Amino acid sequence: MKRIILSTLFLAALPFSVLAQGFARGADISWYTEMEKDGKHFYNTAGQQTEINALMKECGMNAIRLRVWVDPVFGGQGSCPFASGWCGTDDTVQKALAAKAQGMDVLIDFHYSDFFADPSRQAIPTAWQGSTLDELAQHVADHTTAVLTALKEAGVTPKWVQLGNETRNGMLYSKYNASKKDWENAGGATGSTNANYGGGWANYAKLSNAGYDAAKAVFPDVVCMSHLDTRGSDEDLSWWFTAFKNAGGKLDMVGLSHYPMYWNNGGEATATTTGKSRNEGLMKVIVNTFKTVQVPVMIVETGVYCEYVNGGKEVMQDLFDKCRARNYIKGVFYWEPEQYNWWKPAVYNTIGWNNYNMCGFLNNGRPAAILDPWQPTDAEREQEAGISTVRPDAPTSTAYDLLGRRLAQPTHGVSIKDGRKVLR
Repeated sequence: MKRIILSTLFLAALPFSVLAQGFARGADISWYTEMEKDGKHFYNTAGQQTEINALMKECGMNAIRLRVWVDPVFGGQGSCPFASGWCGTDDTVQKALAAKAQGMDVLIDFHYSDFFADPSRQAIPTAWQGSTLDELAQHVADHTTAVLTALKEAGVTPKWVQLGNETRNGMLYSKYNASKKDWENAGGATGSTNANYGGGWANYAKLSNAGYDAAKAVFPDVVCMSHLDTRGSDEDLSWWFTAFKNAGGKLDMVGLSHYPMYWNNGGEATATTTGKSRNEGLMKVIVNTFKTVQVPVMIVETGVYCEYVNGGKEVMQDLFDKCRARNYIKGVFYWEPEQYNWWKPAVYNTIGWNNYNMCGFLNNGRPAAILDPWQPTDAEREQEAGISTVRPDAPTSTAYDLLGRRLAQPTHGVSIKDGRKVLR
């Protein structure tokens, strides 16, 4: 009995707005302007050259994710001497406008760096180096405001904003060491979550909140998220969000990276089995995370080995099925599906990085079956077309269990009736 009561109370705390949000089927296609400059074109399955955003829509997508770097053309001996020149504010606005023209929702991914930020590098932008913590917070606020204001003036209203990229270890805490050809701790008062490296949770929360408050000042209704990588298992991330909340951190949504076929070289059959197992592990991560923070969750990065087309499709379909079964998981984004035929940015040659091997296109520039799961369900198609999915003989209420799954005939729990929660 105690278990039932706890489950009911947990559901009762769930805002109706969380349950009512639609499901995002999207992709991060930030590379495409650089690819086009290199002469790459994109084709639909019939072989017709197609504008990339229109092609993503044809693949069933309704949202686009775009990363933005602070000053990717600065170069020099700063955070990234290999500046690419792409993914700055102007490039991001151009791509956001193209997505809007196709009726796509937009997710802006702030890296707060001049180059890629991830758990192994969170490089302080060249122009921000040597700043105090308060100055870094002001830089974060100013940059967030500038980018979002540029979007607003262009007529684009992002639906989501990511406050940093894969910030498991914090943000704004490293710099590039040219002699070592690698990134290292920057020292000083930084946004590392590790106090031993000049940071701490209070520092990180201060920087993240500076972005949160700035985003809300430009777009009060934008959904702000913290973004973490996952490691292909059922690890418990509740500790991270507990520490973040205790430090005063603000967020409206959790963003996660999930690459279910990563680090597997056992062939397609093994990779497929492993991928589906890791999807199941991810669900455990999400359940524990949702219980801790009580905000929706979104998979903002995923991908599978492009050479395993059939297995990759199976793993992605399995991921979609699992996510759709939980109403508080609000979408799935493929990371850079449009890359094909082993294209890579020119800067990768300078750094010594390999090609990305988890694209979603075939070598002829056409979408692979890997992307088939991004097609909408009948209910999603009707919802996005503004058509009611309620039949005359359908029940007038919908109820959900602890995991956000619809219940046909609930006897206990929470129902949604006439836009209100009803306890049963």
